[in-house]
Amino acid sequence: MVTHKFHSVTSEEVALSSVDCPGLKQLAENKKVRITPLRERVYHFVRHAKDKGISAYQILELMKKDNPNAKPSTVYRSLDYLVKTGIIVKIECCSKFVRKKHLSSQTATLFMICATCGTIIQHVDEHIHSYIENNATEYGCTVYKKDMEIWVTCPDCRVKQSALFANM
Repeated sequence: MVTHKFHSVTSEEVALSSVDCPGLKQLAENKKVRITPLRERVYHFVRHAKDKGISAYQILELMKKDNPNAKPSTVYRSLDYLVKTGIIVKIECCSKFVRKKHLSSQTATLFMICATCGTIIQHVDEHIHSYIENNATEYGCTVYKKDMEIWVTCPDCRVKQSALFANM
């Protein structure tokens, strides 16, 4: 079992099967990208981490269970490729990778990261996208990365914090 501050992922949770990846195969065909068995495996680790994300070294630990010779560079190359294709995204502020729920690279995604539990909430909003584009254009800039990260307290943690303070 790999444990980190926000989430635990067991190798049983990420066992691969052909039934588990039809969406990835369809996406690869639509985007005309090449998904190797290694990239597919890395994608599955990211996918099964759900809204908590997973780090490259956590993926490496999981891969070493089946292949003790797995190297960090192999994992990073696969992650870089999947990020470049827009299938996954790296949350820079906490070095975690998550599956991008809205695959349009044309619209800004707001990633709200809970500072308490690490849950990553994804939100796509055309108004935010337009605001960013319009202001960048006004300043003579071109936007190349349309994803934003902000730290929040998620609804579950807010409820827990309220209950904690109510009992004091």
